[in-house]
Amino acid sequence: MKIRIALILCLLLGTGCSSRGFYMTEGDAGPSQVIAKDNEFVVLRVGNDDARTLAKRFFGDEARYWVIEDANDSHPVEPGNVIIIPLRDSNPTGFGYEGYQTVPILCYHRFGNRGDRLEVSSEQFREQLNYLKENDYRVIPLADLLGFLKGERALPKRSVVLTIDDGHRSIYREAFPILKEFGYPATVFIYTDYMNNGGLKTDEIAAMTESGLISIQPHSKSHGNLAVRRHGEDHKQYQRRIRREVTFPTKKLAGQLGQKPRFYAYPFGDANDQVIQELQANGLLLGLTVQPHANAAFSYPYLLHRTMIFGDRDMDVFKSSLVTYKSRKK
Repeated sequence: MKIRIALILCLLLGTGCSSRGFYMTEGDAGPSQVIAKDNEFVVLRVGNDDARTLAKRFFGDEARYWVIEDANDSHPVEPGNVIIIPLRDSNPTGFGYEGYQTVPILCYHRFGNRGDRLEVSSEQFREQLNYLKENDYRVIPLADLLGFLKGERALPKRSVVLTIDDGHRSIYREAFPILKEFGYPATVFIYTDYMNNGGLKTDEIAAMTESGLISIQPHSKSHGNLAVRRHGEDHKQYQRRIRREVTFPTKKLAGQLGQKPRFYAYPFGDANDQVIQELQANGLLLGLTVQPHANAAFSYPYLLHRTMIFGDRDMDVFKSSLVTYKSRKK
């Protein structure tokens, strides 16, 4: 609101703004007219453009169309409307006087119709993704969280991250086609002992990676609980096991995929200081639990929250997991 007031004053008083101009586009709606601009904002009357073409023009990146849509959330980007285009991230952490932005990370496991509560049917999954689409949620890659947690990059107001654990083959058969249908990115966390041994096969992993939608990241070597010392295991043996469970899958996936993993999902969602130190030693930047709640910009990157999605829960439960804003009011 303060931004809009400042821009209106700029227009009325004619101070600090550049000369007016046009960005020509072809079509019946005519050109989009730049009414005023400075180093931070553009005020524009929309012609034959949408948010994507304007993002391409002003940001050089069509994928940042959401910046324009979020800045004009009560004033759609439609022909004839006057909108603002912010040229800089004014609030990369999402903090405001009344509250702050949070990002839910959803955690899936298997896909099918066997009745297992960890198994979500294709019909449920499609319904959930369609709900995100129809209600203006924006599914972002997990990698986009890095800049947000560093206070360097703003995210769409209603951002959601999709993750899938373990590496079951139903991910490729059931979930992947639906993700492609919606164009939604997801991160698949695999424990590498399961690869080509009941879990995802090498060619399936390659196909998903080549799509540009799926990022493959480690979920340990053997899926043992890393935060619990085994019976009879002394401190040195425990350290060696933790090192192997982090280092081996990280190196194996790097060799197979041609780029080093950056994220790690803890088996059973459990971690401790020793495990986190191993992630840091291997250059991993994010560690994910299965503790429910959404993540604010101040969240600890090695204990990020995720909400598990179960097949025996209804859509109301799914909707309740989509917390993208926390009010500071009591």
